[in-house]
Amino acid sequence: MSTSLKLTRSEIKRQDIIDAACQAFQEFGVQATSMDKIAELAKVSKRTVYNHFATKQTLVVYLLNEIRTRTLVDVDIDTTYDPLRSVESKLLALVTAEINLYSCGHYIDLTRMAFGHFLYHPEELKRELDKVMAQECALQRYLRSACEDKQLHIPDIKFATEQLQNLIKGSCFWPQFLKIEAPLTDEQKQHIATESTAMFLARYNNK
Repeated sequence: MSTSLKLTRSEIKRQDIIDAACQAFQEFGVQATSMDKIAELAKVSKRTVYNHFATKQTLVVYLLNEIRTRTLVDVDIDTTYDPLRSVESKLLALVTAEINLYSCGHYIDLTRMAFGHFLYHPEELKRELDKVMAQECALQRYLRSACEDKQLHIPDIKFATEQLQNLIKGSCFWPQFLKIEAPLTDEQKQHIATESTAMFLARYNNK
């Protein structure tokens, strides 16, 4: 590994904290995990933990966002708008990535643990959700670009994005989160992706 790619001491400690948090959350649950426990597992001081993550909630949200980022990287999706590529094929790829995220067992487990904590602290849950909602996701950026290129007509992009994500979560997240449905097969995921994309385009396609 070249020197330019080596992690700094601070970056190594940050990763140790993240790994320790994952271990602790899985073993003890978010609610029962203290920052002291995370510091102990990471073999760093409690002050070091707080230097990287101001609160335990910040750490939980970071882990959830990291899974989202990794999902997009793993499926190798270029999230930029390409006017030469059909909206249907690009949207299908983005919807598939969303499905892979929401149906990911690690994401579901971590979200379940996070909810176990946040339900006892609704004010914290609202603050963290507001932060997430304020961030423009790749799907939202793509839809905006497609509208600017006159390929789609969406009066309210934020609302339309939430519509599509809720449609996906209804089949790919909540049933598994509540443990009332088995994990989806690849065939089921593909079917949901195809039908959800078709339904969305039937409403917002500008052609």
